[in-house]
Amino acid sequence: MRIYDLKTEYLKAPNAVDAVQPRFSWKIASESKGVRQKSYHIVAKSEAETLWDSGTVESDECRFIRYEGKPLQSRQKVVWQVFVTAEDAEKNLLTAGWETSFFRMGLLHKADWRAKWITVGEDAPGRRKAAYVRRQFTVRAGLIEARLYQTAHGLYESFLNGHATDNDKFKPGLTSYYYRIQYQTYDVADLLNTGENVWKVILADGWWRGSTGGSIINNFGHTLDFLGQLELVYTDGTTEIIGTDEKFETSDGPLLAADMLMGDIYDARLRAENWHPVRLTECTSIVSGTMAQLIASRSVPVRENERFEGKPFHDASGALILDFGQNIAGNVLMVLRNTRPGQLVRLTHGETLDHDGNFTIDNVNKCSLPIEAFQEVTYICKGAPEEVYQPSFSIFGFRYVKVEGYENDIQAGDFTAVAIYSFMEETGDFRCSNPLITKLVENARWSQKGNFMDVPVDCPTRERNAWTGDAQIFVRTACTFMNGYAFYEKWLKDQTLEQFESGKVGITFPSTSSAHNPAALDERLLSINPFYSLAGPTGNGNIGEDATGWGDSAVWLPYSVYLWYGDVQILKNQYETARRWVEFELACARNENPLYADQQYVLDGAGQYVLDTCFQYGEWNEAFGVREKVKAYYEHLHDPVPEMSPEQIAAEKKAFAQQVQRFLLSKQKTGDAITATAYMARSLRLVANMARILGKVEDAETYAALAEKITGIYARYFIAEDGTIQEGHQAPYVRALAMELCGEKKEKVLEKLLSEIEANGYALNTGFLSTPFLLPVLAENGHSTEAYRILENEELPGWLYPVKKGMTTIPESWGGVDLLNDSLNHYSYGSVCEFLFQYTAGIRPDPENPGWKHFFLKPVPGGSLTYAEARQETPFGEIRSIWKLDEEGFHYVCSVPANTVATLTLPNGETRMLGSGTYIF
Repeated sequence: MRIYDLKTEYLKAPNAVDAVQPRFSWKIASESKGVRQKSYHIVAKSEAETLWDSGTVESDECRFIRYEGKPLQSRQKVVWQVFVTAEDAEKNLLTAGWETSFFRMGLLHKADWRAKWITVGEDAPGRRKAAYVRRQFTVRAGLIEARLYQTAHGLYESFLNGHATDNDKFKPGLTSYYYRIQYQTYDVADLLNTGENVWKVILADGWWRGSTGGSIINNFGHTLDFLGQLELVYTDGTTEIIGTDEKFETSDGPLLAADMLMGDIYDARLRAENWHPVRLTECTSIVSGTMAQLIASRSVPVRENERFEGKPFHDASGALILDFGQNIAGNVLMVLRNTRPGQLVRLTHGETLDHDGNFTIDNVNKCSLPIEAFQEVTYICKGAPEEVYQPSFSIFGFRYVKVEGYENDIQAGDFTAVAIYSFMEETGDFRCSNPLITKLVENARWSQKGNFMDVPVDCPTRERNAWTGDAQIFVRTACTFMNGYAFYEKWLKDQTLEQFESGKVGITFPSTSSAHNPAALDERLLSINPFYSLAGPTGNGNIGEDATGWGDSAVWLPYSVYLWYGDVQILKNQYETARRWVEFELACARNENPLYADQQYVLDGAGQYVLDTCFQYGEWNEAFGVREKVKAYYEHLHDPVPEMSPEQIAAEKKAFAQQVQRFLLSKQKTGDAITATAYMARSLRLVANMARILGKVEDAETYAALAEKITGIYARYFIAEDGTIQEGHQAPYVRALAMELCGEKKEKVLEKLLSEIEANGYALNTGFLSTPFLLPVLAENGHSTEAYRILENEELPGWLYPVKKGMTTIPESWGGVDLLNDSLNHYSYGSVCEFLFQYTAGIRPDPENPGWKHFFLKPVPGGSLTYAEARQETPFGEIRSIWKLDEEGFHYVCSVPANTVATLTLPNGETRMLGSGTYIF
């Protein structure tokens, strides 16, 4: 037996922890079968001092074991070891030697920060320059340790003696900046010299004051600010602290503009010079009037990952284009040769070519945003045999890049696309005999990579917002593909911080499309959306931020993360947020909507349990009618388009804005009781479960009773006796079945769903909210044949259609590949992978035993598939499920990790209980 994968706070050897009782975890592996841990023994030390000795603890738990030793101190390095005993199926005792890991404590107290915030980047109209900061300092002989603590308003990159201090990108990450801001910590002794040294930092707009997120600039603030503290420890026992203060200098430099969305303008002819002193700043929050809390990084870092070489060609217009073969979020490392001084080279990043074979960004650049550029890098050459440049503060969604101003032949390696995303451990993979489905899974994984950039955004091109609707749809697939606990725990705390006083939650968070800052509610913002309002506890949000499905993320997200990892801490963190959200839903349901005064549920006195008010997105992006739209589009594709005058363009934009306003007001007025009431019922049921798990008995009983009552009302008033809910649509039937709202009408509802599917030619017509449930609902109710027929449909609308069309990610809308009117990298519909893992391969979690302590293996073969294989890394180790169909029958192989038990159900109905090990059937 061996012990492996030791983690602290879900991270491997974290460099700065500010949890005073950090969580430990490990895994065990053995070739024996039926292995279960019997006991563990943890010893934690700091240098020679024993901080905690747990003694032998009789337990099979190896996840989230809380430290229970002496109080931990700032900067303290803690080495911890674990010893485990286990027993196999034959009752043999198994042991493994002590396994060791470590972590460092961060700065736990405000007094630990000796540095002062400095202001270096001034606000200005138009594109803003990056700010360069430096400080020269002396290092004495005898240095044994050097640790660097840094954060910023904006993004920062730091250097010591010309060397980057780290490999992390887009620091300090995105949090709700008015409440908390992360700092990073690095060991940098190897970068320092005895004698004179130079500490340099470059700062740029980032989320703090950039245009990303679809907002105007200055969403959080107007200036660039920096806080840094370098601590030098010497052999004589002394510590010297060099913190940001008036001794630092600042200057402009060659980076004339750096915006995450708009891109860079870099003039290689310039240098940072004309240094002048920085100014100190209080950095107080507009929300609280005090400085935002400094917290150590809580999640995995953003890093550079896969690389792709660009293949040059000329599009139909003659433009020079690079094809990197994969749609990613990242940027391009370019090598320019034999340039001229002042030569201007521009890269424009886009996802696709149009139907005539020309480079285009029209599919994502249709927002009327007050921006001057879109995904562009402008590089002004100094004139050299070779010049190398890669953006540090800009990130783009692209597969293709248009190159302008560079005439030289492109050699191998001259243009390299670098994928950049949160560096989460990959945990799941699936493949099967249908290569289109295997590619679909790969595309879904790439959409996750392209959109998980410290927070889960909807797309890496246009909006870049952490939309809650998208996130709750995909969360279980995301946790299958990658280890997401730390990522989600960090992000969800910002939902709590920004929850409105009424209990509603933002449709995005941290909010970069709402305004926290009252000063930002100016004409620029209101001209884009007149419904903007203050975000956070002091405001009531924007129109749309009371939408169910999106707001219900407050319940579904933490509950799903708990189901996947079994750590009750996520429920403790988020319970009050979830409870306040369902109370908001109930309050909205009690409000009367005069449009429905004659409805039977109102006349019968049940209206207070039906959510028919508020703005509702409903079944957003439904596939209904998409075939007809695409057909009409191609019929008129090359119709002549008259040129428009500037006045006509302005008038069209104004008309479009008015149309959007009318749409928003209409949605706010009419509500969507069929969708909203369903989500309210599900959220009440889950909040009741959360309360039960947390020992909140009264809450559990109250919310369970409300969920049961609303379920009964839904079945009575929204489902006809023949099962009809809404003719011509699949989503209402899928939703009612998935959320267990049908009561005694379940079989009738299922019949109606099957009828709708048949009428639509066995293609889906669901939208964002219901698509993840379509195939599982069919398979759960004995209709796997229909599920696979929909899955393997290669025509529009269907998952495999964009795969056939050459897409390498998941499109935002079913017709987007043809219509070129939406993002081509939107992970939501990739949630179909949940069906592939849980039904095709059969790896399913057990809601009664969250975190995979016990799980189900129940493969469901179907369709044309003759082979399927999945692996999934869990908190206990890897599960494998492999099956094959041939002339001899069904062959199945599975692996169960140590310290877990699986209930296997084979397609013939045979059931087995399996301890750890590999089994062949």
